[in-house]
Amino acid sequence: MSTLAYLDYAATTPLDPRVRAAVDAAGALVGNPSSVHRAGREVRAAVDRARASVARLLGAQPSEIVYTSGATEANSAALAGVLRAVRAPHADFTPHIVASSFEHASLAETIETLCKDGAARVTYVDPQNDGVVAAESIAAAITQDTIIVAVMLVNNVLGTVQPVAAIAEAVVAERARRGTSGLPIVFLCDAVQAMSTIAVSSAAAHVDILTISAHKMYGPKGVGTMRIVPGTPFAPIVGGGGQESGRRHGTENVAGIVGFGVAAEILFEERDKDVAHALSLRRAFFDALGRSVPRAVRVGADGVPGIVFLRIPSVRGDELALKLDAAAFAVSAGSACEAGKRRSSVALAAVLDEQSAFRGGVRVSFGRFTAQNELEDFVQALQKITISA
Repeated sequence: MSTLAYLDYAATTPLDPRVRAAVDAAGALVGNPSSVHRAGREVRAAVDRARASVARLLGAQPSEIVYTSGATEANSAALAGVLRAVRAPHADFTPHIVASSFEHASLAETIETLCKDGAARVTYVDPQNDGVVAAESIAAAITQDTIIVAVMLVNNVLGTVQPVAAIAEAVVAERARRGTSGLPIVFLCDAVQAMSTIAVSSAAAHVDILTISAHKMYGPKGVGTMRIVPGTPFAPIVGGGGQESGRRHGTENVAGIVGFGVAAEILFEERDKDVAHALSLRRAFFDALGRSVPRAVRVGADGVPGIVFLRIPSVRGDELALKLDAAAFAVSAGSACEAGKRRSSVALAAVLDEQSAFRGGVRVSFGRFTAQNELEDFVQALQKITISA
């Protein structure tokens, strides 16, 4: 059987060997980080070293970092935690949320649940046909009852970069208009898909809660964080042992957190090299596509260099992904979190006509460990598939 060429970095990046070594070493630590004896203190020190590394990567203070089981939990907990904190003194108040219409399912489904329960109402803002949400449209959707604006930094299907700084300006302006005695308004940004190729610290400086996940930055699965700016209203939705300064209860995933910290250190030092590599790969990839597969259609504006969404009009996306898998290439027919659902991606539905969105395409994503010949071989396989289609 041919060696699998992994081109699905947007679903999860491979674990960096240096991170794997750190995770394995951390597995030998036996203490609970909440214990006061020496073994507990050693583990607590390892957790806090990792916290400092993640904070440096985000341009934040260590005290602002709240560990979670990943960004799915972080997104859901952030939404519910802000709503819970704001609604507490306003029992008869129904908060309003403004969100892009192609947020990750962890945000979109949480919003839908909150609305069904009568805990919130929402206005969705569609992206333009280039896959980018206009900041002006977000600003226009904000009302006097809006308490959360949720827009991701990089779309997880198309790879398009959203105007976070301009959206933040609209949130800050509304906050100033309300004054200190008015309702709070919080900007929540899912930065998961941006981590490997964008200096997220610049985006983090503009938002109130930013969420990331280690497994999208060459770290372990099952660990992520919320970066919560001091003063942001937030109430934990689960009680327990008081971990994470009372903001996320439950014993910490020590080995995962240590790996998260090492992944953050590596990314802080090597992101420029990673970006240069991804840009070089993308240039070569586009050149090869243009020569060999002219029927391939790119969807969305140029975004982060490691994500490309392609359509072959004559082949459905799920069928194309299966054929490529049989040829030993791992790609996604959309967002991994939408895999298996018989519906078109909301991101595609927002930027394509109904029929094109339903037929879909494949998301090709690559990064630190991708070799140029893997993409060249992929183009050859895609050419064979399209000729026979």
